[in-house]
Amino acid sequence: MSSLPLLRRLGLLLAALCLNLMPSLLALEIDSVGTGPLEVACTNMEVTIKESDGISDFLQGSNGWFSSEKYLATVMRYPAAARIVEVAVPADKKQYGSHAGTRIPVVTYVTYPTRKDNPRPSYTFPYTNTGDNVFPRMQAPGEKPIFSEAGARYPLIVYSHGYNAHGLWELDRFKRLASHGYIVVSIFHGDGRFSGPDNVLLRPLAFRQVIDQLLADPDFGPAIDPTRIGASGSSFGGMTILSCMSGGRAGESGNGPDTRIKAGFGLVPFTGAFWARPFGKDWATLQGVRVPYLAVYAEADSNVPPDTVLGSIAQCSGDSTAVVLPGEKHILSQEAWTDVKTWELLFFDAWLKGDAKAQAALREDTRVRGGVADHKTYHHEARP
Repeated sequence: MSSLPLLRRLGLLLAALCLNLMPSLLALEIDSVGTGPLEVACTNMEVTIKESDGISDFLQGSNGWFSSEKYLATVMRYPAAARIVEVAVPADKKQYGSHAGTRIPVVTYVTYPTRKDNPRPSYTFPYTNTGDNVFPRMQAPGEKPIFSEAGARYPLIVYSHGYNAHGLWELDRFKRLASHGYIVVSIFHGDGRFSGPDNVLLRPLAFRQVIDQLLADPDFGPAIDPTRIGASGSSFGGMTILSCMSGGRAGESGNGPDTRIKAGFGLVPFTGAFWARPFGKDWATLQGVRVPYLAVYAEADSNVPPDTVLGSIAQCSGDSTAVVLPGEKHILSQEAWTDVKTWELLFFDAWLKGDAKAQAALREDTRVRGGVADHKTYHHEARP
């Protein structure tokens, strides 16, 4: 292996020390991002159960060891109208074990920019343990999406949530991205249906096939620009998108990097620990990440220690940046979310929309006004 990654890691540690010592007053402050100018609509997410029916099990998945298996796909009121992807697992028993050759249902929902005169009613999802449970202008069975501009092609962002979490917790975040001109699809992995090692293998499969289905969809496919696809992942979802961007994990016979993904945003991204090294020793397989990547991590995170974020990002071959949220833990405070949402939009505007000002902000010593005292700890620009 080349000595470049080692030299870069040494440089990373020095740079992180210097950046942490620099007064925050030297940083260029940018305003936090609010809701964009566009109205937002979404695909069908109507369910047949109430919150009191134990809806969390259906959102996160349940393996059925002590009762019947539970998952969101089984309680959708209109399954044909919902975005359910039947993930095809390759017939490779050595790699996928008992799941080889099977099909696994994975529920998704899509938020997208729509016209102000879209008359469709919104739907309140029966789950209150979230900041936002209202699906705006939701499509009813048989209805097609109404985009803000007929014939336009929008950049796509595909989101993978944390382990045993679900995509409903991030609904407000995706509505905000859609209001800025993005089509966003959120995946419900249903981790509770499988073991941890199974999820490590099955999640990237789902991620790739969700993109496949959307691009092939007769309604959404023509509205997506296939040259502007981004990946966003939180915690275990950060590992998921890095697997797709790098082309696999140590010991896995992957299909190579998913070259459709042009940029990746990782929030408190899990990249391994002493008990698990999904990307090999010293994160060596992440050298396959050749697209821009931004990692936002928490200083006091015991689930995803900062040194694992910094060590892993140093292996990435493309333009890469790390931003720390001082004092934050794995579950972020409300103040920290101000920074996260701004960095995410700034990053995708830079690399999916080609916004020169956003690209400059990523290069410069920039921080978000308000929120917590976020600052960069690493920045690398790839050379042609």
